[in-house]
Amino acid sequence: MRILFFSLIGFLLGSISGFSQEIGNVQNGDYSISLIKTNDKFACLYSDVNVNILFPKKSFVFPNKETIYSIIMDGFKNQSNHQVYVQMNKFTIVKFEYKRINNEMVVKIIHNNLANSKIGNTSFLTPIQIDELFGKKSEVKV
Repeated sequence: MRILFFSLIGFLLGSISGFSQEIGNVQNGDYSISLIKTNDKFACLYSDVNVNILFPKKSFVFPNKETIYSIIMDGFKNQSNHQVYVQMNKFTIVKFEYKRINNEMVVKIIHNNLANSKIGNTSFLTPIQIDELFGKKSEVKV
């Protein structure tokens, strides 16, 4: 039974990696966040800063990369601390929490899975890191 279980896990992981493409990846110290394209959806895969264990990573899925990118980048235009909420699907709400730290606007992504009441947080990300994550050439002035 164990062999069957591990064989099934191996098959599923192989299947997922066969249909996915990494768009971008950002490393912040021990924590990372990646944007993956799988078939017609996008997944944000991240290590939770509130958990001492770096694996397993948490994720949320959304249908349109450009819409989420625009929402995140538009949030940087407001120079005060604020939050933007986006309901990704029936069970997933993502909050983009913007703060000014050391005179620079940064965003932390807070993922809330309503089905199992799990919450996860990314580290704070700069506009340049968001560009990297979404596979964009950075147009942000440093």
